[in-house]
Amino acid sequence: MTGSLRDIVAGVIAEVLRESPTNRLDDFGGQPVFDRPLVGTADGDDPVFEAFLTAVGPRHLMPREILRTHASGNAEPARVSVVSWALPFTQEIRLSNRSREWPSALYSVSRNNGGTLLHEIGRRLPAILGERGIASVVPAETPEYGAFRDPERTFSSTWSERHVAYAAGLGRFGLNGSLITAAGANVRLGSLVANRTPDTGVPDRGDHRAPCLESGGRVCGLCVEKCPVRAIGSGGLDKSRCNERRVAIRERSLDAYLRDYHLAASPIVKSGRRDPGYSLGCAVCQAGVPCEDRDPF
Repeated sequence: MTGSLRDIVAGVIAEVLRESPTNRLDDFGGQPVFDRPLVGTADGDDPVFEAFLTAVGPRHLMPREILRTHASGNAEPARVSVVSWALPFTQEIRLSNRSREWPSALYSVSRNNGGTLLHEIGRRLPAILGERGIASVVPAETPEYGAFRDPERTFSSTWSERHVAYAAGLGRFGLNGSLITAAGANVRLGSLVANRTPDTGVPDRGDHRAPCLESGGRVCGLCVEKCPVRAIGSGGLDKSRCNERRVAIRERSLDAYLRDYHLAASPIVKSGRRDPGYSLGCAVCQAGVPCEDRDPF
């Protein structure tokens, strides 16, 4: 098998996006949900993952640990690589969400169905890579993965896709808590761990904070103005208020969307349970701002 792990994964994801019916919105003329993926890699033994035990929480999984459990038969893997991908929403979806109040129907359906597509990629990638001689595991698809309320951090998980994407050099954190990638902040993230020699070189991560976070929003701060419930301030994101907003959007729109559109159910993980559900999101703070579709810094 030739080619870097990054290139192999990027090719497989691009193929899934081309072929999967889930990446087409029948209710909106068959347009795709996602553009081409951004893909980055990191050494699974990089000390940055140890730092996540503090930055994210003490329950955060380590790449070597999860690979040993699920892809190496409990044997210590000789090589550990982490691959992270960012799937940008198409321009039409982004533009539709430039509201001052509620997310657009196009964005909500795309966000929900895009979550289903992320799970599809997470299920298919290890099988496809296995056929090519690469043992791998998608942490978000394992029993160890959990999303939960945390007394200190409000909300946490055992595998933070945003932090893993940062480790792989895909972006830095903005004032609203989003990861600002080369394709902007309005992306969906996924990752896997593979028993393969890491690609050469350490990603150019820079400081984990985007300038807007370092400056308390003085560089830009437009996401502060965009948020309808003022969940963003100079200190960053109020996760509780942001979550209340998402709950309000679900209560306001889900029944109508289930009636009017084709919403795909996907596993929603909460406190150790995986139940089929729907996720409409908001992302108003990511639309009509400089980091909507690029890294402005």
